[in-house]
Amino acid sequence: MKKIAAMLMAAMMCLVYISCAHADTYPYRITVNKSTNCVTVYKADEKGEYKPFKAMICSVGSNNSTPSGTFKTEDKYVWRLLFGNVYGQYATRINGHILFHSVYYKKQSPDTLDTAGYNQLGRAASMGCIRLTAADAKWIYDNCSLGTQVTITDKGQDPLERPKAIKLGSTAPYPNWDPTDPNPDNPWKNEGVKFNYIALHKRVKADGLTSEKLAEVVRCGVTAFDTANNNIHYDLAYNIHPQKKGKYTVKYFATDVLGNTGEITGTITIE
Repeated sequence: MKKIAAMLMAAMMCLVYISCAHADTYPYRITVNKSTNCVTVYKADEKGEYKPFKAMICSVGSNNSTPSGTFKTEDKYVWRLLFGNVYGQYATRINGHILFHSVYYKKQSPDTLDTAGYNQLGRAASMGCIRLTAADAKWIYDNCSLGTQVTITDKGQDPLERPKAIKLGSTAPYPNWDPTDPNPDNPWKNEGVKFNYIALHKRVKADGLTSEKLAEVVRCGVTAFDTANNNIHYDLAYNIHPQKKGKYTVKYFATDVLGNTGEITGTITIE
């Protein structure tokens, strides 16, 4: 019995060693959920077990043109010619003509992004490939070795919340650049969260002032915009008693889906 137990222990240790060695070579595995248009990256821990690590918003193929199955990545390209004579950045081949790549560009140039395609991230829109933001496509390109396992499915729930993609509307200053592109020439790097206000320093009478009315006064005339000039929610920080006269500081702050932050400071004077 002792001999059998020793043999089983040795076999288990061998399996652990093989698992850890495999994880060293392939530290990540990827799952694409076609039903949610979400990519989940799993990272191997010290035991060689893969745990949810990173989520990415994507666009899979329309009309179920992205095949389900388990594959291993085969090749990589900084730029790749795609169907329709357009180009994808940071492409990683999954199987056959199915790749991870950025939203497509009209030319092999990062300032020719297809804006409409970018705004479709989060729903099926491609001809079969997995479209990503430039930053996410580059992350896979940089971090996932050739031979990385990719599972494409249309079932189940995602273990991590799917990120949002910023919308490039009519007021976006650079609609043909991907805001996430790490290219040093990307003009989006000079943009960020902004505030617009009619009056940042306000006066209000204490007579009849309630906490609810004070909150309305504090927010009145102040608007926040994300990096692409979309209106977004902002938060407040203040400590004001509506019936106590004096001058108080109010902080307005917001974070957009790109992680950019902005903050302004105003005052409320209660008379």
